[in-house]
This record gives sequence, C-alpha cells and structure tokens, in this order.
Amino acid sequence: MNLFHSKTFFSLLLWLSLTSCSVLSSAEDIPRTYLLDIPTTSQPQLPKIQGKTLLVSMPQAVSGFNTANMVYLREPYLLEYYSKSHWIDTPARMLLPILVRKLEFSGQFASVLSVTTAPVIGDLRLDTEIIKLQQEFFVKPSRVSFTLRAQLLDIPARKVTATQVFKITEESKSDDAVGGMGATNRAVEKFLEQLIEFTKKFS
Repeated sequence: MNLFHSKTFFSLLLWLSLTSCSVLSSAEDIPRTYLLDIPTTSQPQLPKIQGKTLLVSMPQAVSGFNTANMVYLREPYLLEYYSKSHWIDTPARMLLPILVRKLEFSGQFASVLSVTTAPVIGDLRLDTEIIKLQQEFFVKPSRVSFTLRAQLLDIPARKVTATQVFKITEESKSDDAVGGMGATNRAVEKFLEQLIEFTKKFS
C-alpha cells in the first residue's frame, strides 16, 4: 500500500470512528421520560357487598428516592442518577392510582378510595413507603431492587392491623435506563400480587 492510499485508508477509519461516536452521543443525549404503568390483564372482580372500605393514602419515599430521577448504583451505597432519563413523576406518586386500581379489581373490598387531602370515612387505611428503588450495576446482569413497607390501619379502632416489608429483585434485560424502567415495572407488578395476598385476610 503506497503512502497516498495509506493516508486515505486511515482517514476513512478516523471518519467512521468519529461518525459512530457522534451518532451514539446524539442518541444518548436525547432526554427520555418514562412511565410507571402496570397493564391490567385480568377482569375486575365484583366488590364484596358487605365488604370494608379501604382508603389508600399517597405513598411516601425515604430520602434519595423521593425524586423523578432514575436511581442507579455502580457500587454499594453510592446513589447516582441518570442525567437524560427520568420518570414522568416520582415513583411514589405514580404508584397511587396503580394501587387503587389493583386493589379495586381484586374485589376484596366494597370500595377502594384514594386519599390525598380531604378526610374520607373508611374501615381500613393502607399506608406505603418506598424504602429502595434502584438499578444495581455491581452485579451482572444489572438488576432493580425494590423495597416497600406497607401498613394497614384499623381506622375505627385507631390501631395498626398489620405491617409487612416487601422486597423484590428483578433482572434488567439491558444495562441502561430502558432496562431499568422495564425491570422496575415488572418488580412493581410482582409486588402488587403479593400485596393482594397481604390484604386478603383483612378484607
């Protein structure tokens, strides 16, 4: 290969390399907003005629997780956030209508109502708190770790009826924000099934 062709060849390689990097950077620089949403696959059950009224309060989250930023860890205990990928709202706020819909569809209660500001009369109240919701990259493949504390209160008796901590781990299908989003939705879906079993004995 003569000097002219050699320079031309390496110039072409450099151009292809720079082009690939610029395309990748452009793709990564596009802001993306994700939704926490669990599709309803089962038919709603008829509510109990003589069942109780369940109030679902706005879920809370501990410090570090009460944010619309998507949390990930490359090493234990060090929280980081995706710069271009976010939830459309905080996971805690997005969880409220999902909880109400799932519990309502279960048919375990006469009615299921969300409580935001105005007081509502009911028999039981479900309080929830997100303790952990993070994508972990110090394992392969990466995974989402979701921990939530649920508490049922007997409103007339003014006492706690039951408390349970749910711990769900779900592997990501890809090591990026898209994989974390998908794994989070699957983890929440598993949590909802466990929550139905938790509330069943008190309905």
